[in-house]
Amino acid sequence: MLKLRALLLQTFLLFSITGGLTHAIASEHLTIYFYNPEINITRNAVLKNTFDLYLETQGAYQFQPVDNKETFEALIKNKHNAIFMMSNWHYLQLKKTPIFHASKLVLRGIKNGKDTYHKILVGKQSKLDLQTMSLATSGNEEYSRSVLNGIYSKRSIDQFSSLNILAVPKDIDALMAVGFGLADAALTTRSSLEKLSTLYKQQNQALHILGESHALKRLAVVFKQVPQAKQHQIQSTLIQMKKSKKGKRGLNMLGLDDWQLVDQQLTKNKGPK
Repeated sequence: MLKLRALLLQTFLLFSITGGLTHAIASEHLTIYFYNPEINITRNAVLKNTFDLYLETQGAYQFQPVDNKETFEALIKNKHNAIFMMSNWHYLQLKKTPIFHASKLVLRGIKNGKDTYHKILVGKQSKLDLQTMSLATSGNEEYSRSVLNGIYSKRSIDQFSSLNILAVPKDIDALMAVGFGLADAALTTRSSLEKLSTLYKQQNQALHILGESHALKRLAVVFKQVPQAKQHQIQSTLIQMKKSKKGKRGLNMLGLDDWQLVDQQLTKNKGPK
């Protein structure tokens, strides 16, 4: 009888422990890590709050912006069952390296039905000294110099090493900086230039487009060792963002209006067989 009681007690304890572990695992948050050198990190706190307000209504998910490239890459290397949202520029740097082992590109950001956009260089003067000019940009220095090198592909990237960078929160702020004489040129987008023309017509008339980048892909969303069932759930959660006010706010902060599955994009680009 004593042996039976002891056996029952052990079974109960084992069930309690495994049940507790199961509950802990089930309630563990799936984290979306975010790093984008194309936008100013001063917006990260607002971005986290905006995304978390949406995600907390959908399940055990959380959004975690990262301030620098090194920390973000260390997270990609060491974390599993996680999602990484990044610029395509950064994704292309990493996709052929061991750091992306067991990772998969699943979603791509889109706006107005397109997964690409262009950066433009804008200034008050039609000609500028590209080596010494001051540049207003919402992106970090490495990314901004890379885009300039793409616009002026015949020049060495080293020619942009002495640029004076003025970091601003948004693309339209870069244009404002040029308009007010705080920078010689702005790295921005046509949509921001159009917005400026609506708000400040006189400033827009004084600006010249000096160059334009090739088509750049929008944000990439990479899943690393996410179980299939969870993968479908979080895919649906992100794709449904456009259908709620909270979700739309998050997309808007990223300069997007929707997400698209990469598999769907490939089918769309190839067209009917």
